[in-house]
Amino acid sequence: MRSEWALPELVAWSGDDRAPDIAIRIGEVPAELDGITGRTPLVQVNAQGWLRYTVRGVATYLVRDGNAVIIDTPHPPDTADVALFLLGSVLGFLCHQRGLLPLHASCVVLDGKVFAMAGHSGAGKSTLAALLLAQGAWLLSDDVTVIDIRAEGGPRVLPTYPRQKMWRDTLDTLGIAPGRYLRSTVHLEKFDRQVADRFESAPMRLDGVCQINLQMRENSLRIVPLDGLAAVRMLYENVYRRTAAGLLGRSDQVFADCAALSAQLPHRALVLPNGIKRLAQHGGELATLLAQLR
Repeated sequence: MRSEWALPELVAWSGDDRAPDIAIRIGEVPAELDGITGRTPLVQVNAQGWLRYTVRGVATYLVRDGNAVIIDTPHPPDTADVALFLLGSVLGFLCHQRGLLPLHASCVVLDGKVFAMAGHSGAGKSTLAALLLAQGAWLLSDDVTVIDIRAEGGPRVLPTYPRQKMWRDTLDTLGIAPGRYLRSTVHLEKFDRQVADRFESAPMRLDGVCQINLQMRENSLRIVPLDGLAAVRMLYENVYRRTAAGLLGRSDQVFADCAALSAQLPHRALVLPNGIKRLAQHGGELATLLAQLR
């Protein structure tokens, strides 16, 4: 990737001098795309498959052909929110344009095995990953797990960047020092956590997926098997920016990819105890539970 917008979150490229897979530049984005075929309040998609995405008060992004992004923003280059949405939603849009499957999940390597933990915003993905990192795991991705479903040898996770985005109360409970301030929502503050010393930068084969089940909160940790349609539904519901995939005409392919992935890997629902403090108390059981996915 080559970017005119500073992205300290990413690992510097140390390979050859090939042309970048993705180019990010700063420029003007039109208020309306030509030939719009679908839209939501924040997204426009046209017949060429280009996608325009607006975050009010932050930036407008034009995402084209899975390899180009234009950022239109009045903010200076050190504005955290611009990169926050670039490495979140815009990353998801690029994945859909490139035919990759982005899951709303954190992903870790534990004892040589790769596990994705999927769930909606606030489910506890980053918290679980942080607890596992403290037990010796390595981070592959935080919040968005990118899967190459057609990779040789089986579905493969493409690493993202060595950072986590965590709420202040979670950091305080886990005894982790906050990094760069990112943003606030109501009474919560979100911070950047740098984990370069526990980051796996090579693509790795995915070994299992857990869905964090918010409807089954209990006083302990446990895993519930998911099979057949339940596994497919779990994956499909956790596809990152799935609405945009539909606007891009990829709904059928995304569903097919979820069905193929569910047939190749074990899938489980992960039932968590209520509250961050109680979850932290049971954190030592996580690695043992994930081992059941093998």
